[in-house]
Amino acid sequence: MTRREAADPFGEWATSKDALISYRYLASAPRPLDRTHAENQLRLRRDLRTPGGSMLAAPLAIAMLDAAGVNVDPVNILALTQVNITIVDPGTDLAAVHVAGRVSTEARSQIFTDAVFHDDAQRTIGFGSANWSVICPTPDGFVYPEPGKGVDDTGDLPPLWQAYTGRRRDDGLLEIPDLRPEIGTERLHHGPMLVITEAAALEAGAGALGSDTVSVEQLTTTIVAPGRTGPFVAVPVTVGSSGDVAACRVELRDAGRDDRVVATTVLRMRRIKPVSAKN
Repeated sequence: MTRREAADPFGEWATSKDALISYRYLASAPRPLDRTHAENQLRLRRDLRTPGGSMLAAPLAIAMLDAAGVNVDPVNILALTQVNITIVDPGTDLAAVHVAGRVSTEARSQIFTDAVFHDDAQRTIGFGSANWSVICPTPDGFVYPEPGKGVDDTGDLPPLWQAYTGRRRDDGLLEIPDLRPEIGTERLHHGPMLVITEAAALEAGAGALGSDTVSVEQLTTTIVAPGRTGPFVAVPVTVGSSGDVAACRVELRDAGRDDRVVATTVLRMRRIKPVSAKN
């Protein structure tokens, strides 16, 4: 625990909270229902989908974590440690996803949250969970940041990993070059971690399947250390496939700290027919 985390209600995000894009770029606007329940909605722009039209898992995770935040952040300064997302319906026909979040367990050193994703008809399309480590109580003065407006769903939107400051290296790998207010000045925010590791896993899995027309079925991200320096390089370390299914494990490494592993993501995907071929 640092002195800043103990003294400032926003902890290590105090210097970047007004510019942080993780939630704002998605127009995430969570609403607390009571002390342990909250709701959110994610509008499914085209940049939040795979080339096959299926939902990406990282935006769902970010919307889920934002819904959790309105319940847990006013109470404790936390460090996210693990995220799990399961998608049972790829959402190719959906314009938006609704998030029903809750705080499932609050312990002295850890907090556990979960969420169900559904459509307007309350049809379940997926679910998720998150684990958090408690750093210290949130000091007085915390106000949850105002939601952003997102961006218009136009045909020239960049890939989501580019919007989250990612770039492609000469060796073909994806990286986040450095820390900046949009993604965190003290340490890398979990939003960019989720986005760039999912993108790297999708590319590797598409290569194994021979097609990028895939749907994401499962994402698990484990954050093992803070990203302090950069560049942060997303390295696919294991890829496997069988029939129409592929899975990939990606390590996010802090190249400025001797390639220390910051996070790992395991993504499971399935080759599907293009949306146009279903009609």
